Amino acid sequence: MFLINVFGYAAIGGVLSVLLPTQVRLVAADAAPSVLALVTGVSALASLAVPPVVGLLSDRTRSRWGRRAPWILFGGLATAASLILLGAVGSVAGLLVGWFLVQGTVNVGLNVVLATIPDRIPPHRHGLASTVQGLGLPLGSVIGVQLGALFVDSLPLAYGVLATAFALASAVSAWLAREARHSAPGERRTRSAAADVRQMFASLRFRDYRWVFVSRAVLYLGYNTVNGFTLYVLEDFIDPPRGVAPAEGVATALTISLIGVTAGTAVAGPLVDRFRRHRGFVLTSSLLLTGALFVPLLRPTWSGFLACTALSGLALGLYLGVDLALTTLVLPEAGDTGRDLGVFHIALTAPQVIAPFVASLAVTTLGGYPALFLLGGAIALIGSLAILRVRPQPVSAHHSLGESP
Repeated sequence: MFLINVFGYAAIGGVLSVLLPTQVRLVAADAAPSVLALVTGVSALASLAVPPVVGLLSDRTRSRWGRRAPWILFGGLATAASLILLGAVGSVAGLLVGWFLVQGTVNVGLNVVLATIPDRIPPHRHGLASTVQGLGLPLGSVIGVQLGALFVDSLPLAYGVLATAFALASAVSAWLAREARHSAPGERRTRSAAADVRQMFASLRFRDYRWVFVSRAVLYLGYNTVNGFTLYVLEDFIDPPRGVAPAEGVATALTISLIGVTAGTAVAGPLVDRFRRHRGFVLTSSLLLTGALFVPLLRPTWSGFLACTALSGLALGLYLGVDLALTTLVLPEAGDTGRDLGVFHIALTAPQVIAPFVASLAVTTLGGYPALFLLGGAIALIGSLAILRVRPQPVSAHHSLGESP
C-alpha cells in the first residue's frame, strides 16, 4: 500500500505541477492558463467516476490472486501506458485525452488498494494503515515534483521514468496483496450487475457513513479553496520577502505544508490506534484548519502566511492519519468494501473540482482575498460540526459496523 501510494502520487504530482503545465505552455502559448483549466477540469470527471465502478468490480472479481490484486496490477500497467502516451502528444486534444486516461487509470490501483485495509488488516491497526496510506501523498508529491523538474527538458524521458516507477510499484503491491480465491467472510450472495449499478451509492443511506463522507468532503473543500489560489495570494494580497518571486514563495509554502502533512500523518495513526478516539482526531483537524485559515486575516504578512501554511499542512496530516481508520468503522457491508471505499474517494476528488469555482467566487464577488480565507475557514468549521454527527463506534474484529438508516 505504501509503494503504490508513493509512486502513484509521484506521478500525479510530477505531471500536474511541472510536466503538464510545461506541455500546455508549449502548445497553447499565452492561452496556457485557460487550456490547462480545461484539461484538468475535464479529466476530473474520470477521477470522480472510476473509483466506485472499479471498487464494485473488484468486489465481484474472482481470480487465483483474489479480488484486489488483479486490479492493482492492471491499473499500474494501464497508468504506465497512459503516461507514456501523454508524454508523446503535442496538441491540446492529445493532452486532453492523455491526462483523462491517466486520471482514470491511476485511480484504479490507488482506490482498490484501500480495500485491503478492512480486507486484510486487523481493526486495531487501521490507524497505522491510514497513516501509511496518508504518507504517500506528501512523500510522493515531493518525489514527483523533483523528478519532473529534473527531466523537464526531456518530457518523454520524464514520463517514462514516472511510468516505469508506478508500474513496478503496482506489480510489487499486487504480489503482496494477493489472496486466496475463496469468498471474503461475510460476503453476501452475488447480485446481478444491474442491481449493483442501482445500489452504487446505497452506502450513503447509512447515517454514520454519510456523515463521515460529508465531513471529509467539506474539510477538503475548505483546504483546497485556499490552497489552489496560493500563487494568486502571493501576487495580489501578501507580499513575499524582497527578492523572492511569487512562484518561489509558492515552492517555499508547499515545502512547509508538506512537512506539516508528513508530521501530522505520522503521529495521528498510531495515536488513534492507542486511544481509539477517531472523532476527536477529525474534530481537532477541522478546528485546527479553521484557525489556520483565519491567521492571514489577522496577520496578512509573509510570516502570517507561512504560519497558515504550516498549520494547514499539520491539520491535513492529522486527518490523513485517521480518516480511513474511521471509515472502516462505519462501512455498511463487508461484501461491498471496494464499492463503498470508491464512493468515499469521491469526497476527496469532488472538492478538488469544486474548490476553484468557490475560490473564484470569493475573490471576485464576496470581498477579495480576505473573503477567500474567511470562506475557507468557515467551510472547514462545517466539517468539524459534521463529524460530531457520527456516533462513536467501538473498535472490534467486526468490520460491518454501519447501521440501517
